Amino acid sequence: TRVQSDLERLDKTKSDFIAIAAHELKTPLTLIEGYITMLSEGMTQGNGLSQSQLLVDGVYSGTRRLQEIINDMIDVSMIDSDLLSLTFQPVWIHRLLEMIQNEFRETAGQRHLTLQVHPFPGWDQVTSGDPERLYQAFRNVVMNAIKFTPDGGKIVLDGRLLPGFIEIRVADTGIGIDPEDQTRIFEKFGRLGNVALHSSGKTKFKGGGPGLGLPISKGIIEAHGGAIWVDSEGYDETRLPGTTVH
Repeated sequence: TRVQSDLERLDKTKSDFIAIAAHELKTPLTLIEGYITMLSEGMTQGNGLSQSQLLVDGVYSGTRRLQEIINDMIDVSMIDSDLLSLTFQPVWIHRLLEMIQNEFRETAGQRHLTLQVHPFPGWDQVTSGDPERLYQAFRNVVMNAIKFTPDGGKIVLDGRLLPGFIEIRVADTGIGIDPEDQTRIFEKFGRLGNVALHSSGKTKFKGGGPGLGLPISKGIIEAHGGAIWVDSEGYDETRLPGTTVH
């Protein structure tokens, strides 16, 4: 139909814009990072840590965050164009989950969150996949769980062995997701709620972001021949029904 055709054209235009914008932003950002590195090295040779060094460190932190956003934009454009390249090799799922637990240990502590990894049959068996991309996919899901779980909550990573598949589950005690939004979160820029009410920071409660993490996870998992979906009773900031991502 014409409506379907218009929607597909609009989505392609959006994807093209993401790809072009990401690549155009990458060049000046690399230039900025180079000058920051030179400034920082010059200060280190001087009188050690100074107010100027702190300011440079702040700028560098901002450019690193911008680099992450640009990389996400490039990943989304590659997924949209079926150009995501995977390097298949032996993978041990338990190592990826333990690495994620270690990465977020400090963040979880600051937020008084319990982040647990529960062993399950098959988690230490060798399988085949792209370990870096799988880590990225799992990491995005866990970061999302951290964002939408209030301080003092709990996040559990576990799974089960199925015929021909390993299922990974990330369950949180967070604010949950309404059924009608449970597919939308996997769409590009599919953020929920009032964006003006989102806090700043990637791991603060209800932290903002461009809304690319879960779409990237979906693309990576599907490129491995898998599937990703959400299970939640609904959204409730008082009752905290939680969310499980499979």
